[in-house]
Amino acid sequence: MTQHRFNPAARPCAALLAVSMSIALPVLAQSNDAAVGQVSLLIGEARVVHANGAREALKRGAPILVGDRVETSANGHVHVRFVDHAAVSVRPESVLEVQAYHFDAQRPQDNEVRLRVEQGTSRSISGAATEADKTRFRLNTPIAAIGVRGTDFIVQADPSGVRATVSDGAIVVGALGGACLATALGPCAGGDVRVLSASMGRLMAEVRPGDHVTRIVPAAGALLTNAAYGAEERVAARTAAESAARSVGLLAAEPTPSALQRGNDRTAAELLTIAAANVPDLNRASDPSGQLIWGRWSVSPSVDDKLSVPFSIASTGRHITVADDRGGLFRTDDPSNPQHLLSDALNAKVDFRLSRASASFETGSRTEAASVDGGTLTLDFARRTFATALALSSTTAGKAELRMGGDVRTDGTFAVKDVDQRIAGAVTFDGKEAGYLFERNVVGGLFRGKTLWGR
Repeated sequence: MTQHRFNPAARPCAALLAVSMSIALPVLAQSNDAAVGQVSLLIGEARVVHANGAREALKRGAPILVGDRVETSANGHVHVRFVDHAAVSVRPESVLEVQAYHFDAQRPQDNEVRLRVEQGTSRSISGAATEADKTRFRLNTPIAAIGVRGTDFIVQADPSGVRATVSDGAIVVGALGGACLATALGPCAGGDVRVLSASMGRLMAEVRPGDHVTRIVPAAGALLTNAAYGAEERVAARTAAESAARSVGLLAAEPTPSALQRGNDRTAAELLTIAAANVPDLNRASDPSGQLIWGRWSVSPSVDDKLSVPFSIASTGRHITVADDRGGLFRTDDPSNPQHLLSDALNAKVDFRLSRASASFETGSRTEAASVDGGTLTLDFARRTFATALALSSTTAGKAELRMGGDVRTDGTFAVKDVDQRIAGAVTFDGKEAGYLFERNVVGGLFRGKTLWGR
């Protein structure tokens, strides 16, 4: 069976799905071999493979049992309505298996919904079983698990990986393996899973073969370089891509639950000696040949920011890593590393040199230029940890220091915060460049800025 290429914009017609799922259906009694759903719409050709191996062509009104596999042809499209009024749409060239389905309105703790999308594309709209207890639902794919928070979402699985988008509510996506088991119910937990909600805009959760960490990436962007589209459409696509990149960067800049639990490793940071820097030379334009570049969301730079470049420049040939409300750190794409993972060959402890920095000091509604007077950054690639220290100053605030340390994620990003300070940044895949944004609260105001480092 050929694979259906994923197109995030190609969603089933919401009106058609709603109509097909609103057909009056009998309440289906549940026993071990009772129907748990019914085909409410059939377009083209599809079949069902029962748990005993028997196969038959699907027809509208056909019952769906636990253990059934719904398989659609190249022109097939099936809608299934379940006993709790949940709805599932199975797109062409797709396979959906109903692994478990038990609904008891009086005992929601006994509910169990377990579906599997083996290949292709499927849309799922939660029913009463999930609304009563969201931990009793699981949708598995060959490499990823999806839990819900009351939702309407689309998932697609093919040999290149799994991708999911959300129309309403939120989902929790985790790569199968370790503590994330296909036999479990509910969302997987841990620092490697990601939450994707409809409020985050045009984004999708993605897990590729071999991934241990779910990534949230833009679901739009193809229009940016497509000459077939007009100027207005390309501007709209660029705006959507910028919004998506901003959302991805803001999410990545938040510490994972495990990083929050660990907190700021001041022990390592306090041992660092701050290396003096040539202050006038730091706040200068990014090197266009560098692997890391700071891009900004606004047309004009903020106070005394000579470092950042417009989003359209920073995002060309690069992807977002972390961001704040001013801009984000963009890292060069590496076609040989589509999973965006640090190389296992990086196993040394490396001291980085501060090459560029821009800073400001905010007090109330007033913002003034500040300076980064020196800095030190050490990355231990063997342990996947970092420690850094910055010397900061401004006319109003005087002098201050930032000292922080913590873990580096498998994709080379890191994020740590405590009550007075935070940083979020990334290292390049070859371990030769790094950068991070920072905030440091002091009496009277807030230092903010961004840095770039080299070896």
